[in-house]
Amino acid sequence: MDFIYEIIFLVNNYIEYNYTISIILYFFLLVIFFTFSLPGATVVVISSGFFFGFFLGFIINIFAISIGSLFFVLFSKLLLQKLFKKIFIKYSSKISKLIQNSSFEYLILLRLIVGPPLVVQNICLSLMNVSKIKIFVSTFVGFIPIIGFLSYIGSYLNNIFDLKKIKFDNLISIEFLVILFFLIFLLLLRIYLKKN
Repeated sequence: MDFIYEIIFLVNNYIEYNYTISIILYFFLLVIFFTFSLPGATVVVISSGFFFGFFLGFIINIFAISIGSLFFVLFSKLLLQKLFKKIFIKYSSKISKLIQNSSFEYLILLRLIVGPPLVVQNICLSLMNVSKIKIFVSTFVGFIPIIGFLSYIGSYLNNIFDLKKIKFDNLISIEFLVILFFLIFLLLLRIYLKKN
């Protein structure tokens, strides 16, 4: 465990002395991370909040996941069209007809779902016939609650005086509960909208 704390200390030190370079480097690494939709996104997003604070961590995270997801969707759409042309056209046209009247809302709802891995969400998006702008904006808007929540957790962890003495009680606060209830509200709203 001491090894992890040493790494955190070294990274914090590097960021402190190379702040602007650290922000740019971390942003580009996150774009690459989200372009490949690698597992462990939760830890990476929390780390942004931890190292850069809530606001800057949130900005880095939301733009990186939006740009990276757009790259992934464009690449996988191209790949699926080349490798499975007939199947892609068949399913793409069916899905596009199904969501044509309110595609933007469906795309945001897809991003609001907590659970499916990013790679699954991005592959689903690559099957839809929607514009690049809709993909980017729906990803940006749809991920705001969860990215905000995880960035807040990261910044809150950094504000705790001694990381070795973290207890569950330290993580519970009014802000944490408000964000948690907001996420629950969004999920209940999604369920309600899906039924109607």
